[in-house]
Amino acid sequence: LVAVSALGLAALFAGAWGLLWRNARYWTSGVGDAAQIVAYLRPGLPATAQQSAVAAAQALSGVAEVVLVGAEQAAEQLSQDAQLKQALTLLGENPLPATLKIRLATPNPASATLVAKGLATLPGVEEVDAGEGAVEGLLRASSAARTALLGLGALFSAAALLIVAAVLRLAAWSRRQELGIMRLVGARHAFIRAPFLLEGLLQGLLGGALASSALAASLAWLGLRLQHDLQIDLSAFLPFGVDLRFGLLLTAATALLG
Repeated sequence: LVAVSALGLAALFAGAWGLLWRNARYWTSGVGDAAQIVAYLRPGLPATAQQSAVAAAQALSGVAEVVLVGAEQAAEQLSQDAQLKQALTLLGENPLPATLKIRLATPNPASATLVAKGLATLPGVEEVDAGEGAVEGLLRASSAARTALLGLGALFSAAALLIVAAVLRLAAWSRRQELGIMRLVGARHAFIRAPFLLEGLLQGLLGGALASSALAASLAWLGLRLQHDLQIDLSAFLPFGVDLRFGLLLTAATALLG
Protein backbone atom coordinates (compact mmCIF):
# COMPACT_ATOMS: atom_id res chain seq x y z
CA LEU A 1 0.00 0.00 0.00
CA VAL A 2 2.83 2.37 0.86
CA ALA A 3 4.60 1.63 -2.42
CA VAL A 4 1.42 2.11 -4.48
CA SER A 5 0.69 5.39 -2.70
CA ALA A 6 4.24 6.64 -3.22
CA LEU A 7 4.26 5.73 -6.91
CA GLY A 8 0.80 7.22 -7.35
CA LEU A 9 1.96 10.48 -5.74
CA ALA A 10 5.02 10.58 -8.00
CA ALA A 11 2.80 9.91 -11.03
CA LEU A 12 0.42 12.64 -9.88
CA PHE A 13 3.29 15.17 -9.83
CA ALA A 14 4.50 14.02 -13.24
CA GLY A 15 1.00 14.00 -14.72
CA ALA A 16 0.22 17.50 -13.45
CA TRP A 17 3.45 18.79 -14.96
CA GLY A 18 2.74 16.94 -18.22
CA LEU A 19 -0.67 18.58 -18.51
CA LEU A 20 0.80 22.01 -17.83
CA TRP A 21 3.59 21.47 -20.37
CA ARG A 22 1.22 20.16 -23.04
CA ASN A 23 -1.16 23.09 -22.69
CA ALA A 24 1.69 25.59 -22.40
CA ARG A 25 3.15 24.34 -25.68
CA TYR A 26 -0.24 24.84 -27.32
CA TRP A 27 -0.52 28.42 -26.06
CA THR A 28 3.10 29.35 -26.82
CA SER A 29 2.77 27.99 -30.36
CA GLY A 30 -0.32 30.17 -30.73
CA VAL A 31 1.68 33.18 -29.56
CA GLY A 32 4.32 32.41 -32.19
CA ASP A 33 1.71 32.18 -34.93
CA ALA A 34 0.10 35.44 -33.78
CA ALA A 35 3.43 37.27 -33.66
CA GLN A 36 3.08 39.08 -36.97
CA ILE A 37 4.77 42.24 -38.17
CA VAL A 38 2.91 44.56 -40.53
CA ALA A 39 4.67 46.73 -43.13
CA TYR A 40 2.62 49.54 -44.70
CA LEU A 41 3.44 50.30 -48.34
CA ARG A 42 3.42 53.79 -49.80
CA PRO A 43 0.00 54.88 -51.13
CA GLY A 44 -0.31 54.53 -54.88
CA LEU A 45 2.55 52.05 -55.16
CA PRO A 46 2.21 50.15 -58.48
CA ALA A 47 1.34 46.47 -58.41
CA THR A 48 4.76 45.51 -59.80
CA ALA A 49 6.48 47.46 -57.02
CA GLN A 50 4.23 45.77 -54.46
CA GLN A 51 5.25 42.34 -55.73
CA SER A 52 8.89 43.40 -55.61
CA ALA A 53 8.39 44.42 -51.98
CA VAL A 54 6.88 41.00 -51.25
CA ALA A 55 9.89 39.24 -52.79
CA ALA A 56 12.34 41.46 -50.93
CA ALA A 57 10.55 40.86 -47.61
CA GLN A 58 10.47 37.11 -48.22
CA ALA A 59 14.23 37.17 -48.80
CA LEU A 60 14.90 38.64 -45.34
CA SER A 61 16.42 36.30 -42.78
CA GLY A 62 13.92 35.13 -40.20
CA VAL A 63 10.82 35.54 -42.40
CA ALA A 64 8.63 32.47 -42.85
CA GLU A 65 5.74 33.91 -44.85
CA VAL A 66 4.73 37.20 -46.44
CA VAL A 67 1.10 37.94 -47.31
CA LEU A 68 0.22 40.96 -49.44
CA VAL A 69 -3.07 42.63 -48.50
CA GLY A 70 -4.09 45.11 -51.17
CA ALA A 71 -5.91 48.35 -50.45
CA GLU A 72 -9.20 47.05 -51.87
CA GLN A 73 -8.91 43.80 -49.92
CA ALA A 74 -8.25 45.73 -46.70
CA ALA A 75 -11.33 47.89 -47.35
CA GLU A 76 -13.45 44.78 -47.89
CA GLN A 77 -12.26 43.33 -44.60
CA LEU A 78 -13.07 46.54 -42.72
CA SER A 79 -16.45 46.81 -44.45
CA GLN A 80 -17.60 43.72 -42.60
CA ASP A 81 -18.13 46.07 -39.65
CA ALA A 82 -21.20 48.26 -40.29
CA GLN A 83 -19.81 51.40 -38.63
CA LEU A 84 -16.45 51.16 -40.41
CA LYS A 85 -18.23 50.55 -43.70
CA GLN A 86 -20.27 53.72 -43.17
CA ALA A 87 -17.11 55.68 -42.37
CA LEU A 88 -15.41 54.46 -45.56
CA THR A 89 -18.50 55.41 -47.56
CA LEU A 90 -18.47 58.94 -46.13
CA LEU A 91 -14.82 59.38 -47.07
CA GLY A 92 -15.66 58.67 -50.69
CA GLU A 93 -12.27 57.11 -51.42
CA ASN A 94 -10.23 54.29 -49.98
CA PRO A 95 -7.58 55.72 -47.63
CA LEU A 96 -6.09 52.36 -46.74
CA PRO A 97 -2.62 51.44 -48.01
CA ALA A 98 -1.49 48.04 -49.18
CA THR A 99 0.21 46.10 -46.40
CA LEU A 100 2.57 43.19 -45.96
CA LYS A 101 1.82 40.77 -43.13
CA ILE A 102 4.97 38.93 -42.09
CA ARG A 103 5.07 35.73 -40.05
CA LEU A 104 8.37 34.95 -38.33
CA ALA A 105 10.23 31.70 -38.96
CA THR A 106 11.59 31.56 -35.41
CA PRO A 107 9.35 33.59 -33.10
CA ASN A 108 11.69 35.26 -30.63
CA PRO A 109 12.35 38.89 -29.67
CA ALA A 110 15.73 39.10 -31.43
CA SER A 111 14.31 37.80 -34.72
CA ALA A 112 11.32 40.18 -34.52
CA THR A 113 13.62 43.17 -34.03
CA LEU A 114 15.92 42.20 -36.91
CA VAL A 115 13.02 41.59 -39.30
CA ALA A 116 11.37 44.91 -38.38
CA LYS A 117 14.63 46.78 -39.04
CA GLY A 118 15.10 44.98 -42.36
CA LEU A 119 11.56 45.79 -43.50
CA ALA A 120 12.06 49.47 -42.75
CA THR A 121 14.90 49.62 -45.29
CA LEU A 122 12.96 48.05 -48.17
CA PRO A 123 11.93 50.28 -51.09
CA GLY A 124 8.24 51.04 -51.11
CA VAL A 125 7.80 50.48 -47.35
CA GLU A 126 6.52 53.60 -45.61
CA GLU A 127 6.07 52.33 -42.05
CA VAL A 128 6.63 49.15 -40.05
CA ASP A 129 4.33 48.17 -37.19
CA ALA A 130 5.88 45.66 -34.80
CA GLY A 131 3.17 46.19 -32.20
CA GLU A 132 5.07 48.87 -30.26
CA GLY A 133 7.05 46.15 -28.52
CA ALA A 134 3.96 43.97 -27.91
CA VAL A 135 5.28 41.22 -30.18
CA GLU A 136 8.61 41.15 -28.37
CA GLY A 137 6.78 41.20 -25.02
CA LEU A 138 4.59 38.26 -25.96
CA LEU A 139 7.55 36.26 -27.17
CA ARG A 140 9.54 37.01 -24.01
CA ALA A 141 6.58 35.97 -21.86
CA SER A 142 6.26 32.77 -23.89
CA SER A 143 9.94 31.97 -23.41
CA ALA A 144 9.72 32.72 -19.67
CA ALA A 145 6.72 30.39 -19.33
CA ARG A 146 8.62 27.54 -20.99
CA THR A 147 11.64 28.13 -18.75
CA ALA A 148 9.48 28.19 -15.62
CA LEU A 149 7.77 24.94 -16.62
CA LEU A 150 11.13 23.27 -17.25
CA GLY A 151 12.25 24.31 -13.77
CA LEU A 152 9.00 23.02 -12.30
CA GLY A 153 9.49 19.76 -14.18
CA ALA A 154 12.96 19.39 -12.68
CA LEU A 155 11.52 19.88 -9.18
CA PHE A 156 8.76 17.34 -9.83
CA SER A 157 11.29 14.84 -11.19
CA ALA A 158 13.52 15.25 -8.15
CA ALA A 159 10.54 14.79 -5.82
CA ALA A 160 9.42 11.65 -7.70
CA LEU A 161 12.93 10.14 -7.58
CA LEU A 162 13.24 10.84 -3.84
CA ILE A 163 9.88 9.20 -3.20
CA VAL A 164 10.76 6.10 -5.23
CA ALA A 165 14.21 5.84 -3.63
CA ALA A 166 12.67 6.00 -0.15
CA VAL A 167 10.16 3.29 -1.04
CA LEU A 168 12.92 1.04 -2.41
CA ARG A 169 14.97 1.41 0.75
CA LEU A 170 11.91 0.72 2.88
CA ALA A 171 11.03 -2.39 0.86
CA ALA A 172 14.59 -3.73 1.04
CA TRP A 173 14.77 -3.09 4.80
CA SER A 174 11.44 -4.79 5.49
CA ARG A 175 12.58 -7.92 3.65
CA ARG A 176 16.17 -8.02 4.81
CA GLN A 177 15.72 -11.37 6.62
CA GLU A 178 14.03 -12.95 3.59
CA LEU A 179 16.79 -11.72 1.30
CA GLY A 180 19.47 -12.99 3.69
CA ILE A 181 17.96 -16.46 3.73
CA MET A 182 17.71 -16.57 -0.05
CA ARG A 183 21.38 -15.60 -0.35
CA LEU A 184 22.37 -18.28 2.18
CA VAL A 185 20.64 -21.03 0.17
CA GLY A 186 22.51 -19.90 -2.96
CA ALA A 187 19.80 -18.01 -4.83
CA ARG A 188 21.08 -16.03 -7.80
CA HIS A 189 20.67 -12.29 -8.08
CA ALA A 190 18.27 -12.66 -10.99
CA PHE A 191 16.07 -15.01 -8.94
CA ILE A 192 16.07 -12.54 -6.04
CA ARG A 193 15.34 -9.51 -8.22
CA ALA A 194 12.53 -11.06 -10.29
CA PRO A 195 9.80 -10.87 -7.60
CA PHE A 196 10.77 -7.28 -6.78
CA LEU A 197 10.63 -6.28 -10.46
CA LEU A 198 7.27 -7.93 -10.99
CA GLU A 199 5.86 -6.44 -7.81
CA GLY A 200 7.18 -2.99 -8.74
CA LEU A 201 5.64 -3.29 -12.20
CA LEU A 202 2.22 -4.16 -10.80
CA GLN A 203 2.45 -1.44 -8.16
CA GLY A 204 3.47 1.07 -10.83
CA LEU A 205 0.51 0.10 -13.01
CA LEU A 206 -1.89 0.53 -10.11
CA GLY A 207 -0.28 3.80 -8.98
CA GLY A 208 -0.32 5.23 -12.51
CA ALA A 209 -3.95 4.26 -13.02
CA LEU A 210 -4.90 5.88 -9.71
CA ALA A 211 -2.95 9.05 -10.56
CA SER A 212 -4.59 9.30 -14.01
CA SER A 213 -8.02 8.84 -12.49
CA ALA A 214 -7.29 11.43 -9.78
CA LEU A 215 -6.11 13.98 -12.37
CA ALA A 216 -9.14 13.39 -14.59
CA ALA A 217 -11.53 13.64 -11.64
CA SER A 218 -9.83 16.81 -10.33
CA LEU A 219 -10.04 18.52 -13.72
CA ALA A 220 -13.68 17.51 -14.14
CA TRP A 221 -14.55 18.81 -10.65
CA LEU A 222 -12.64 22.06 -11.20
CA GLY A 223 -14.33 22.56 -14.57
CA LEU A 224 -17.78 22.07 -13.06
CA ARG A 225 -17.07 24.46 -10.19
CA LEU A 226 -15.72 27.17 -12.48
CA GLN A 227 -18.66 26.77 -14.87
CA HIS A 228 -21.22 26.82 -12.06
CA ASP A 229 -19.74 29.60 -9.89
CA LEU A 230 -18.01 31.88 -12.39
CA GLN A 231 -19.40 30.78 -15.80
CA ILE A 232 -15.83 30.09 -16.94
CA ASP A 233 -15.13 27.32 -19.42
CA LEU A 234 -11.95 25.57 -18.22
CA SER A 235 -11.41 23.95 -21.63
CA ALA A 236 -10.83 27.40 -23.11
CA PHE A 237 -7.71 27.72 -20.95
CA LEU A 238 -6.72 24.04 -20.78
CA PRO A 239 -7.72 22.57 -24.15
CA PHE A 240 -5.83 19.34 -23.43
CA GLY A 241 -7.01 17.21 -20.52
CA VAL A 242 -6.52 13.64 -19.35
CA ASP A 243 -7.53 11.69 -22.44
CA LEU A 244 -7.04 7.93 -22.96
CA ARG A 245 -3.64 8.35 -24.61
CA PHE A 246 -2.32 10.58 -21.83
CA GLY A 247 -3.61 8.21 -19.16
CA LEU A 248 -2.03 5.17 -20.80
CA LEU A 249 1.32 6.94 -21.21
CA LEU A 250 1.32 8.06 -17.57
CA THR A 251 0.39 4.56 -16.38
CA ALA A 252 3.08 2.92 -18.53
CA ALA A 253 5.74 5.38 -17.36
CA THR A 254 4.81 4.76 -13.72
CA ALA A 255 4.95 1.00 -14.26
CA LEU A 256 8.47 1.30 -15.67
CA LEU A 257 9.45 3.54 -12.75
CA GLY A 258 8.07 0.97 -10.32
